Amino acid sequence: MTSGPPDTKRIRDIFDQLAPTWNEREARGERLLMGPDLRRELATALHGDVLEVGAGTGMTFAHVDWDEIASYTATDLSAGMLAEARRRPDIEGRPVAFDQVDATALPYPDASFDTVTTSLTLCTVPDPECTLREMSRVCRPNGRIVLLEHVRAPNRLLAWLQRRMSPLQERRMGCHLDRPTVELVREMGFPVEREERRLFSIFRLLVLRPLRQAA
Repeated sequence: MTSGPPDTKRIRDIFDQLAPTWNEREARGERLLMGPDLRRELATALHGDVLEVGAGTGMTFAHVDWDEIASYTATDLSAGMLAEARRRPDIEGRPVAFDQVDATALPYPDASFDTVTTSLTLCTVPDPECTLREMSRVCRPNGRIVLLEHVRAPNRLLAWLQRRMSPLQERRMGCHLDRPTVELVREMGFPVEREERRLFSIFRLLVLRPLRQAA
């Protein structure tokens, strides 16, 4: 894997360092703020050949209905995060492959997967629009894209707090607290089949259809 742009390398290095303690620290915060329901709901939308972009330490694995899965490709920019994911007991004997890849340049042919998913990743990638286009490209035309993200709050006070807190979080782990991800998805033209909200609409689960490919 090439070193990539400076932002990509910085984020990879950060998550390699955080990986050994991720499940005890950051993942605990996720559970407190978001609860388990949205990740469970994300997992129910996965079927067929699945690609997970930004799989991290594999927190989705425990909720997957493996009877619905033909193959599961878990990717992440960080080798350290993938090493933690490989250790999860949830995937013993399951059809899971692991690839260290850059989400903005997925190394898969067009229309390779029935479901393409990501969770809490678009807040961190340097180019979320490029990542979404890549996810759409590798998704089959009749497939689905499933996103679980934290986004800019619709409440002005909460959005102001996110904006004030975001620079610290960006320095610490490359995470933008106030990205308008839902607006970006709609501006890009993704058909939205389903949307769920939690915690003052900061956490969103979106089930999308892929973009139509240009002729």
